[in-house]
Amino acid sequence: MRTLRLLAPLASLALFAAPVSTEMALTSADGFVLKGTLTLPTTKGKAPVVILAHQFRSDRAGWAPLVERLAARGIGTLALDLRGHGTSTTKDGVEVKVSDIFSASAAAVGFNRIPEDLAQAAEWLRKQTGVDGHRIGLAGSSVGAFSMLLAAPKVQPVAILSLSPAGGIAFGEGAREGLRDAVLRGRATVLVVASTGDKDAYENAQALKDLPGVSVSLKEGDEHGFAYFKDNADLMAIFFGEYLTYHHTGKTYATPAKPSAASRNVINDRTLAEKKATDGPQ
Repeated sequence: MRTLRLLAPLASLALFAAPVSTEMALTSADGFVLKGTLTLPTTKGKAPVVILAHQFRSDRAGWAPLVERLAARGIGTLALDLRGHGTSTTKDGVEVKVSDIFSASAAAVGFNRIPEDLAQAAEWLRKQTGVDGHRIGLAGSSVGAFSMLLAAPKVQPVAILSLSPAGGIAFGEGAREGLRDAVLRGRATVLVVASTGDKDAYENAQALKDLPGVSVSLKEGDEHGFAYFKDNADLMAIFFGEYLTYHHTGKTYATPAKPSAASRNVINDRTLAEKKATDGPQ
């Protein structure tokens, strides 16, 4: 059930009309006004949606490459500006922003409450027209990734994409153990991407790799978070496409014995195997 599968066709994306974006805002329990953008595909019925949490010193705009690719697959997104970032810098009428120093920002802004913010955002999202509350995904980068994983038990997502999960210092002693426990209780399919030279993210990824439902993809070098979009954005979209759309239906992929002209451009594991059998030894 939770085994990672990436079998979605690579060249057969459905063609959707331009998605519709709406600005939103909610107030956290401790008074932060959190803002974001809800983007929904113009499809019939309710759409799956991925909640996006960016990395430190960034904002929701950093998710643009993934938002575009998910929209092309009929998947909506809720991209948030995390507390102290972007346009989410007002708390009880007073401006509170992050600085260049992570530890100082974590204390001043309250990074330890980001998982709570994400759970609140998920609760809001499930009440929106056109959203399928049973098909919610989470994606986070760096401290946003760490926060997403911690929020999983309350959000109960189908799938989670965790890019360079880091910043555990913001969540106190035993944060890594808490991360493992949250992933176990969240019961989602999790894809973790981290670089071997990115110490904090790498060690967090290693701590999760033996858990059921977790797949860890390690990259050489020290790339972090949004830097992965350059070469891996399509793979990330396929991951969510598999678990929030086709895979969710419980159906299996079917390829005609004699592909029609329209289907010859569909490339997946099955069509490649059939082509090899038909062509014979090369």
